[in-house]
Amino acid sequence: MHFAYPITLFGLTLLTACATPLERCISTAQSEVATLRRAITTAEGNITRGYAIHRSSESYTYYDTCYDKKDRAYSCPETRYRTVETPVELDVAQQRQHLKALRRDLPAAKDRARAHAQHCTALHPPTG
Repeated sequence: MHFAYPITLFGLTLLTACATPLERCISTAQSEVATLRRAITTAEGNITRGYAIHRSSESYTYYDTCYDKKDRAYSCPETRYRTVETPVELDVAQQRQHLKALRRDLPAAKDRARAHAQHCTALHPPTG
């Protein structure tokens, strides 16, 4: 099962850029568990609400004040983005089945994460 969370992955990339090799390895080991937990939270919210929420990014033009080389002000357009949330109909029974499968997969993912983290510690023994 694969879930794409580009913003989250970007955030993790920034955080792990300053991390030690051991910390990066353990973070990678725990990523599947984190992904499953986010999916469980999303599915629970969908079931509670009775619908899913689709998020999209929409651009819009914003007019700002810019200045030329002679310090004269003029109006200049800037493109900005906002997140728009739209309700999406879903099959609650199917969502419950999906949630059940996610919860069923979580213990095995935790076991894999523990094993991988132990491997990380063997590869990169903690210093200090």
